[in-house]
This record gives sequence, structure tokens and C-alpha cells, in this order.
Amino acid sequence: MKSGGLTAVALEAREALRAMQDKRAQDPVGAVVVSGMLAEQLGRELGAGAAPGAVVVRQRPTVAGAEVIVRVVAGDPGDADDSLVRAADAVGTPVVFIQLWPQANWRSLFVLSPFVVECRTGEGFPVAEIARTIARSVGHPEALAARVPLLERPVESSVVATAVARAALLGVAGARKRAPTRPLITLAQLRMLSSLRAADASGGRRELSPAAVAGATLAMSFALRAAARAASRSLPAPLVNAAVAAGGTWALAEVLRRLQARG
Repeated sequence: MKSGGLTAVALEAREALRAMQDKRAQDPVGAVVVSGMLAEQLGRELGAGAAPGAVVVRQRPTVAGAEVIVRVVAGDPGDADDSLVRAADAVGTPVVFIQLWPQANWRSLFVLSPFVVECRTGEGFPVAEIARTIARSVGHPEALAARVPLLERPVESSVVATAVARAALLGVAGARKRAPTRPLITLAQLRMLSSLRAADASGGRRELSPAAVAGATLAMSFALRAAARAASRSLPAPLVNAAVAAGGTWALAEVLRRLQARG
């Protein structure tokens, strides 16, 4: 390999390590504040296995120290709900409404917040849907998931889906423009892995060296590029690049998930 190529690889390796050392889990993150009807029950379900203080129940909710407010409402939202949303909006804190036993003639909660989950009569809290909505609403989902295990799966799913789609688009763009996109795809994969490590509520990320993850990802990127070049001799290059980039990204996420589960 020429000296210019070696320099490029060295620079890419340094950038890869920097991406893996992004400490997202150390972002300052507040609590999931639960209030309203049956708040104690929902708080227990959301807080199963959570870090102390990560999920708190307040009958009189305040935005202080809250990463997100989960408000359980039965019936039309009242003045207290309006005031809560205004106070939360003022400081950029999202409010997730849980509508118990929704009726057609009730005022829609969507006028107050885009994050609304309905709980039908005779059913328990749809905890999985609530977790997905919380993860979608907050600014630091990885950091919150590291403290609230119930959020880990929806955060991981969102991170992986976004990274796979981005990698596929980069693969297609590279084939059509005949431009090298492997470094961009690798960087997207590394950012995905950094997010997944940050969202790991089990603490398994401590068992995985950032340098090892970055090095393995960088090495795999060259192997995937070689595979894509070989396959594109007999298949359309945009299709091959998209499939290899997306498949490789998903495979990296799956390998990390299994390693963290073992850790």
C-alpha cells in the first residue's frame, strides 16, 4: 500500500476510535416523571429494573429534573394538564399523555402533545407502546435507556433501523455517482454502535473496548467493499451496494447485541 493510502487508513482509524469514544450515556439526563390516575401502577411497570431515581411518581408533577413527563388522563384534559404542557414546553421537556378508556366525545389530547398513547377499557397499560413513545419523544434516548431498561429495546430498534436505511442510501449513492462511500458508511456504522453501547442498560459496554470495536468495524468495511465489488460484476451495482451496506450494518448491530448480552 502506498504511503498516501496508509495515511488515509491511519486517519480513518483515528476518526473511527473517536466515534466509538462518544460517551452518549454520560449526557445529563433527567427522570421519567409519572403522574395522574394510576400513576403508581404505571410507575412500577416503567421502573422495573431501573436505576434509582430514573422513574419517579409525582401526584403534582413539576418539570424540575424531568427528562420526560408521562401524564395519565381519564376524560377531557383539564386546566392542570394545559398548565403542565405550557410549563414543559417552556423548558423543552416532552409530555407523553396516556389516555385511559378513550371516548369519541372527549377532547383530543393531540392538541396538547404529539405523544399520546391510548389505553382501552379492560386492558392493562400498553407498556411496550408507551416505552416506544417515550424513546421517540426525548432528546437523549440512549442515555435514558441506559437507566431505564424498558426503553433499551425500542431505542436499539430505532437506532439500527435508521443506520441500516442510511447505509443503504449511501451505498446506492456511491454506485450512481461512482464515488467512494465506504468511509461514510463505516462512520454511520460506528455511530450506530456507539449509540447501542450507550443504550446498554446491562453495563455490557464496559466489557467491550472502544478500540476493539472500532478496529473490527473498520476491518469489516474493507471486507464488505471487496464482496460488493465481486458481486457487482454480475448484478446491478446500486442493488449490490445497498444490500451489502444494509446487511453489513445489521450484522454489526446483531454481533454487538449478542456480545453485550454475554457481558
